[in-house]
Amino acid sequence: MGKRQIAAMQTRLKVIAAAKRLIEKNGFKNVTIDDITKEAKVAKGTFYTYFKRKEDVVSEIAKSNYNEIYKRSVELDGDIGDRITSFLIGSMEYIEQTGLKICQQWIKTVVEPEDQGGKEKLLYDYNIISDLLNQAIDAGELSKETPVKQLSDAIVSQYYGIVLTWGILNGASAPVELLKKYCQGQLRDSLSHYQI
Repeated sequence: MGKRQIAAMQTRLKVIAAAKRLIEKNGFKNVTIDDITKEAKVAKGTFYTYFKRKEDVVSEIAKSNYNEIYKRSVELDGDIGDRITSFLIGSMEYIEQTGLKICQQWIKTVVEPEDQGGKEKLLYDYNIISDLLNQAIDAGELSKETPVKQLSDAIVSQYYGIVLTWGILNGASAPVELLKKYCQGQLRDSLSHYQI
């Protein structure tokens, strides 16, 4: 990677970090692109080099750590339940750490028909769970009759339901704890029918 590419990557990360700080402090609606560029100490045109609109930064903030969480889950010693739990809990902890205001804004943004970020994230999570299940089938840990699509749909729906509930209740629920209970109970029970 050349110096220009490194500088461009650093500038993009600076814009994302500035947006995250401002949104956490002031809320999404109260932050403008001008505020973000001022905080990041970059020109307004620089913002548009990396993002089309403010909502794109929120999507970037929300998904920035998921590949690392997935990698840790795949490398985890343990059974398929442990690996799926690791991904789900790691993702939920990251969402909680990112902040309630960003989560709420993400929820608002992804329900807009023209927004593809939510659909992309949903498909990303669905594919992660499907990949983990298929890896377990290939390793002989789960039966070849394991209904990967059905299980993936159920797991991702439960996960998104907990995220949505946290946002709707303005942080009054405990998403990580709710997800841990799900993983220890329903998830393990669902997987037990197919474990070899």
